Amino acid sequence: MQEDSVSLSVNIIWGGDNAMAGCLSRREWCRKFLIIEIVIGGICPVWAVEFPSTSVPAFAIPQWAERQIAEAHARFKGWCDGDATIVFPLVTDIHAARPMFSLPPDFRDTKLHVLLAQKAALRFGAAFFAELGDIGFDRDLKWKPSKKADALLRLESQRNLYKDFPLPVLFCMGNHDCGRSYGEYFSEVRLSTKEYGGMFNGMTKRKGAALVTGPNEDYGYYDVPGKKCRVFFLNTSDFGEVGFSLEQMRFLADHLKVPSGTCAVVMGHKCIHPTIGKWKGGRSGTIKNGNLCMTMLADFVKGSKGEEGSVRWDFTGNKGTAFAGCLFGDSHFNDQAVTNGVNFVITQGYGTVSAKDLPDHVGYVTPVDRTQTMLVDMVALKPAKREMKIFRIGAGGPGCDRAFRF
Repeated sequence: MQEDSVSLSVNIIWGGDNAMAGCLSRREWCRKFLIIEIVIGGICPVWAVEFPSTSVPAFAIPQWAERQIAEAHARFKGWCDGDATIVFPLVTDIHAARPMFSLPPDFRDTKLHVLLAQKAALRFGAAFFAELGDIGFDRDLKWKPSKKADALLRLESQRNLYKDFPLPVLFCMGNHDCGRSYGEYFSEVRLSTKEYGGMFNGMTKRKGAALVTGPNEDYGYYDVPGKKCRVFFLNTSDFGEVGFSLEQMRFLADHLKVPSGTCAVVMGHKCIHPTIGKWKGGRSGTIKNGNLCMTMLADFVKGSKGEEGSVRWDFTGNKGTAFAGCLFGDSHFNDQAVTNGVNFVITQGYGTVSAKDLPDHVGYVTPVDRTQTMLVDMVALKPAKREMKIFRIGAGGPGCDRAFRF
């Protein structure tokens, strides 16, 4: 018996003499609408998506991005040398104030660079995707507090970036992601830790990823399937705008008791190391309960136990474990330090720093033409050899690659 056949064709039409154009000129129509015409068995329903829109536009990955991804991937493959690896990209501090997407794509809008990073993640065979915070809904294009309507559209655009992405996405709340920053500027939209957690990590869980989270879903961990790797995504704005709650520290203490042979990683927005990550003139020191966290991680490396106030930990039962490092954004430049056997690493991301605020002896690539350059770090771990390397995709190239031991 011959099965009935259905012909399917998809045409993407920019403008044209479609009746839906009404009184718009061809040029106006081309700028305003993308028409997707699906032809099924001779029936031609037509939908129009008006841009700007919170819907993620379809576009060809530009050649410059393809080239930068390929160059970094070649360096990564050479470093792998057949060893087992765990790979994931870091995207941070996009501070994207535009509420919606435009077509043709304007790559000055860093939201679009998230899509490029997703392309890179799939090319590298990443295990998950890390978003380290400061997405940018709190400001308008003039760096003024955002209006409610714009902020809500911006948050919808952010969710749409990830809703159909196939890899688990781990979100770390940034100090700008509550709708305020250091008490000075306020968006008309505020997000509590529970609202942020449900909106983003909750979305990842609803898509089926086995995240284990705190009660507000703003922090937690992800066990990479088949890899003996536990990745913590922490909220450095859990205590006021900058700090860890004791509840979050108890969660970390409990879940750093890991299965034999596990490699652990911690990610967050604001660096907890007291001497790196500060802009020029900033005071040394760490966030609320940052010292507690550092002490706990040092004891994890040593396989010992300790306590501070109501938080207690005991890692004496851990066997064959390793700690790759702590990964942060926020500072808008590259920096690193090693204390008590713990790597503390900051990635530049898409934020900027003025010359007067840039500290000495840090890594900072400037200027960055976003219409021609990505700025994404791809993290690669070799747990068996206790090696970690960060590969720069785009701005700075191989000169910004960094290698660590753990």
